[in-house]
Amino acid sequence: MSNPNKQKGTAWERAVRHYLNAALSQYVEHWKDAAYPWKDPHDPDNITRPAQTGAKDVGDLHARPFVIECKAEKSIRLADYVRQANREAVNAGFPYGVAVVKAPRRRVDDAYAVMDLVTFGRVLQALRNLD
Repeated sequence: MSNPNKQKGTAWERAVRHYLNAALSQYVEHWKDAAYPWKDPHDPDNITRPAQTGAKDVGDLHARPFVIECKAEKSIRLADYVRQANREAVNAGFPYGVAVVKAPRRRVDDAYAVMDLVTFGRVLQALRNLD
């Protein structure tokens, strides 16, 4: 992979995936030293990088029920990122799209998770229906 922007984007996707899996306790203890990081490699709740197949992009990460579009760019374009995340969620058959945008010169846990208000309303309704 010789394109520096592609390398930066892939590193950001990996950082987001590792952060979320660790935060959600999907990884074994001391996962950075383990041959395989997941407690259960077949758990559908693992945050994964899907293989891109066909003409329609299915997002950078799958975090059931979300498709995550990871962005680490100098110029931040939220509307474009959210549109892309929503389109890729539809392509992947997931109900929600969210863009995770790198905060300049900050750690991964300072990133912004961005969705449109329609999607947020649907997430809020789904959470309330759990009660």
